[in-house]
Amino acid sequence: MIALKYDQDYTQVFHSPGVEPWVTGLLKVVRPRSVLDVGCGLGFWGVVLRGYLGVDRVVCVDVDPVKVSFARGLGVYSELHVSDIRSFECAGCFDVVLAVESIHGIVDVDLIRRLESMVRDGGLIVMALPGSRLGGRVLTSLGYNVCRYLLRGFILVRVDGREVL
Repeated sequence: MIALKYDQDYTQVFHSPGVEPWVTGLLKVVRPRSVLDVGCGLGFWGVVLRGYLGVDRVVCVDVDPVKVSFARGLGVYSELHVSDIRSFECAGCFDVVLAVESIHGIVDVDLIRRLESMVRDGGLIVMALPGSRLGGRVLTSLGYNVCRYLLRGFILVRVDGREVL
């Protein structure tokens, strides 16, 4: 089992610059080789993942073709797909599934299981469910660790025995 250490105080600071440094710090520790960027938008996370963290394979999925077209122009994604995550097919392909500010408060066990199916054994799902206390309760009841980020309802999900301490 791999244990990851995160800065517990960071998630409790109201004046923090946002969730991005926290997630980036976590991913620096995890060192994923492949990441699925769910709801990639204009490609912010693609730039961070490829340019700063040096991730080998970064795949973009978003429902908005205009945003995917913009992200394509950045040249940082290995693959880009215009698709709803519920219909995207890619079982067990990624070290990390990143869904930061893309599924906006959707608490759906089927969707969580769908994201799980896309992660390799020992992989992580990192997502934000803004303002969703119910999401935290549901995920905790399913056996996941949940870290609350006070500004945006950040949630980190444990998969396959990997613990966030």
